[in-house]
Amino acid sequence: MMDDRHIYTEIDKAIENKCDIVFISYSMLDETDEKIRYTVQRIMEKYDREDWFTPVFSAVKELTANALKANAKKILIDEGIIKETDPILEVVKKLRTILNERAVLEYGIKKKKKALSTRIYFRLQPDRIIIKVINNLPLDDFELKRIHERVKLSSKYDSIAEFFMDYPDPAAEGMGLGLCMVVTLLKSINIDYSNFSITTDGIGKTCAEMTIPLN
Repeated sequence: MMDDRHIYTEIDKAIENKCDIVFISYSMLDETDEKIRYTVQRIMEKYDREDWFTPVFSAVKELTANALKANAKKILIDEGIIKETDPILEVVKKLRTILNERAVLEYGIKKKKKALSTRIYFRLQPDRIIIKVINNLPLDDFELKRIHERVKLSSKYDSIAEFFMDYPDPAAEGMGLGLCMVVTLLKSINIDYSNFSITTDGIGKTCAEMTIPLN
C-alpha cells in the first residue's frame, strides 16, 4: 500500500504529464478529501488559475457528497429504513439523522460490500479541465428530467443565498440545493451552467460532469 508521500508524488507526475487521475471513494474520509483538495489545487496552479481553486474544489466536494449520499440512500432502501414512496422531506430528514459522523465509515463499508462506489475523474486537456463524479446507480427518466429542471432553475441565481431565500430549509435540499451550489460556484468564475451536466445510462451509472474552459 502506498504511503501518502508517494501518492502525492504520483498525483504531481500525473498532472505534469496530463494523465487522467481517478479517486474511488465509499465515504468521504478526511484523507480522501485532502487528496482531492491537493489535486484540484495543483491543477489550478498548473493552469495559472489559483483563484478558481475554492469554487472548483467546493463544486467537486458537493458532487462527491451527493453521489455518496445517493449510494447510502440505496442501502437504506435495501434495509427498509427508507421507502421509495417516502416524501422527499422525510427522506432528507432520515438521511441527516442516520448518516451522522459515526455512521459514515459504517455505511462506507456497507457500500464497498455492495460495490456501490463513487469515482472522481480529472482529465487535463490543453484548453479545458474535465471533472466527472460517477456512481454506479442509474436514474430513471423522471429523476433525470427533474434534475435538469433544477439545474436550469439554478442558473437564474447568482448565489446560493438567493436560491435559499426562495427555497428555504427544509425544502431546499429536496429542491436541489446541492445542484444550485454547483451552478452558482461555476457562475462565480464566469463558467456557464451549460458546462455542467448530469447523465445516466439508465442501467448502472450516473455521471455528473463539469467542463472548466481555459480560454
